[in-house]
Amino acid sequence: MKKTNQKNGSGISIGITYAVGFGIYGILFPFFPIVLKSQGLDDSQTSLALSGAGLAAIVGPIIFAHVADRKLAFRRLLPLLLAVATIFLELMRFSHTVGAAFCTVFLLYFFLIPGLSLLDSFCMDFVLRSADVGRPRRFQNYRIWGSIGFMVPAVVLALWFREHSAPADLLVTMTMCFTVATALSALMLPPNTPSTKVAKLPSVEAFRAATQSPLREFFIANFFAGIGLAIYYISYPMFLHQLGCSVVEIGLIINLGVVYEILVMPFAERLIHVVGIRRMILIGFVTMPVRMALSAAWPTIPMAIGVQLLHAPLVLGLFIAVPIFLQEQARPTFRHSLQGLNATMIFGLTRFIGPAIGSLVMASASTGALDGLIRGLMLAGLCGAIAAAVFYSVCKSRPVCAE
Repeated sequence: MKKTNQKNGSGISIGITYAVGFGIYGILFPFFPIVLKSQGLDDSQTSLALSGAGLAAIVGPIIFAHVADRKLAFRRLLPLLLAVATIFLELMRFSHTVGAAFCTVFLLYFFLIPGLSLLDSFCMDFVLRSADVGRPRRFQNYRIWGSIGFMVPAVVLALWFREHSAPADLLVTMTMCFTVATALSALMLPPNTPSTKVAKLPSVEAFRAATQSPLREFFIANFFAGIGLAIYYISYPMFLHQLGCSVVEIGLIINLGVVYEILVMPFAERLIHVVGIRRMILIGFVTMPVRMALSAAWPTIPMAIGVQLLHAPLVLGLFIAVPIFLQEQARPTFRHSLQGLNATMIFGLTRFIGPAIGSLVMASASTGALDGLIRGLMLAGLCGAIAAAVFYSVCKSRPVCAE
């Protein structure tokens, strides 16, 4: 009985780590510009400083994935990463120039972002190990707490700031509290052992696997989807603003999609079982052009709210099914590195390329800001359509149920 309780506790600690870990981003993603502007930076300087996060996402995940695969157990690595990240959060209070802010943002996210892909990989490994000993677990049952953890602080703060000011010091302090809580919960995670006896570099093994089918087609498709999502993430809030929504209303509409995501998540296993893991990913790709086409064809607030219903299948396809798919394709010696390679591409490279292309397309519109944003959404949809077309060949040529 004691052993069983210990295993249950370990599983609970994964859910807690997801909840408080994603809570960090529930504060940073919508409110971090407020922190930077409080240091005296204008809009353009704030955008430049935030680009440091994209640069960090290119190099951070693959480096620390190697450490997790070979050197240090994840339950020890994650608290170390978060401890260093907390230092740079505190330094944000003293970053009064664009150069200092860029460096601080880069270093903050360099130690912060790898935790996302590593946590997915660790959770999938835990699910597989539990199945081997006759205690089946479900990845989405842990991942759902990440969605809840992201939404709660974002919505609470958005409602609070509707009636009160948004002090930057409070935002930094709250983020640090979530960071410390995540580090403490990580110490309670179940143990795992890196593959220290394997001579090959895990990043090299992951890259070689990525050049072979079906991972080759997947990474090409996900690259285009990542570019589309990067364009969408910068276009959609401005699109809502042009339709007349306030900053608080924009935050609530965006989090409405997260609510749908949470409601659908309990049925993820059944959906994946019915359609297959690869077709679930394909559905995620397909939702992108559908979502963008509806928004561009009918640029109204009701439609902008309605298309948030498609956020749930997109998340199930690209953020639930994808980690499972990658884990099935990877060997134990490079599981973290394959997830890190995907994070480097999606949270790094595409976050640079997408906004650059999207800005050029939106700036080319001569009939007004709304028309430019509609063009941006259409471009994002086109990228999603290309991703779906590329990945369709994988679903068509290989049996889906074999996974």
